[in-house]
Amino acid sequence: MIDGYETGSAAVRRAHPPETFSYGDRPSETLDVFAPANADRLPVMVFIHGGAWRALSKLSVSAPAMTFVGNGAIYVAIDFDNLPINTLPGMADQCRRALLWVWRNAARFGGDPDRIHVAGHSSGGHLAAVMLTTDWAAFGAPPTLLKGGMVLSGMCDLYPVLLSVRSSYVKVSGRERDDLSPIRAMDRVACPVVVAWGEKESPEFKRQSIQFADALDASGHLAGRFLLEGRNHFEVPNLLNDPNSSLSKAALRLMSGKG
Repeated sequence: MIDGYETGSAAVRRAHPPETFSYGDRPSETLDVFAPANADRLPVMVFIHGGAWRALSKLSVSAPAMTFVGNGAIYVAIDFDNLPINTLPGMADQCRRALLWVWRNAARFGGDPDRIHVAGHSSGGHLAAVMLTTDWAAFGAPPTLLKGGMVLSGMCDLYPVLLSVRSSYVKVSGRERDDLSPIRAMDRVACPVVVAWGEKESPEFKRQSIQFADALDASGHLAGRFLLEGRNHFEVPNLLNDPNSSLSKAALRLMSGKG
């Protein structure tokens, strides 16, 4: 299944080579922009790859690009350092800086800085949720920098994660655990968010997805919840490769401003 991510993404890059930019000084701090020809102030979807915080890269998540490009939007896949050479706070910092770069430089690739959205799957879903609960004003950006989000099979609470086998390689302090648990900062969500998970997910992925969706619903920011029938954890992001899937339609509706 993971190999399928790479194969499909490579095919998209061959057919529609992206423009690559650096958002920082480290070799990993790059992002790939897939845009329609003559793009001008188009909505932007920034995607954060998964991989249990220790695998995959932006090259694993090029495949959904054509769903967005073919519907008048821009797709951006960001890269960052994984564990163990990075830390979870370090990943969050890199993702924030990538989003800030997109906001400041959207005009360079035909994007609209006032219509930036974020999505992610699995550990990337966790990081997307961290972005959605970031105090952007503290970074010199508008509090409403993000106009929408999608959390796919993500985690909103690190405490149970640190009780699992992942504790062998995910190392955070108690304060970092709390700071990187989006469920503890729902008051910072300022845009509509779609939450989706597969019917065949593990119980904890299901539980956390439902918990996050319920919290968004309570705050008035839930744009949709999707239990994807027959899908396992690894199949969920592949639905964005099909522009006619329910997940793709939800993403495009979100980017249209109709939630």
